[in-house]
Amino acid sequence: MKTMTTKNKLLAAVLSVAALGGLGAAGIANAESLGTKGADTEQTEAQEDADEARMLASATITASDAARIAAEHTGLKVAEVELDDEAATPAWEVSVGSGADEQEVKIDGTSGKVLSVQADDEGNENGEQDED
Repeated sequence: MKTMTTKNKLLAAVLSVAALGGLGAAGIANAESLGTKGADTEQTEAQEDADEARMLASATITASDAARIAAEHTGLKVAEVELDDEAATPAWEVSVGSGADEQEVKIDGTSGKVLSVQADDEGNENGEQDED
């Protein structure tokens, strides 16, 4: 039996959210980039994968759970779910809404508590995606 990589687990989580919440094609396309970083990071890809695997293993709230919680909390449709790769403890970043109403909801990966809700700032003033 073949073991799933962390990237494949995250992709599976995003696709399961897609089935539950009608995730758009942009969110699914973004799932392909999960687990990757720019060349300026000091960690190797293997270290990053190991860190993400540890985060996933310690999370008791699934991506689907986080999507449901964010949608219930905001009343908006889920666009994307990602594991927060900058957090010290498991957390999910859930994008909800679209356009000017787009928000990012951060969900604690162990308790399911909504940690924050803020305007999604990934677009620039022209509505284009910023380069990260």
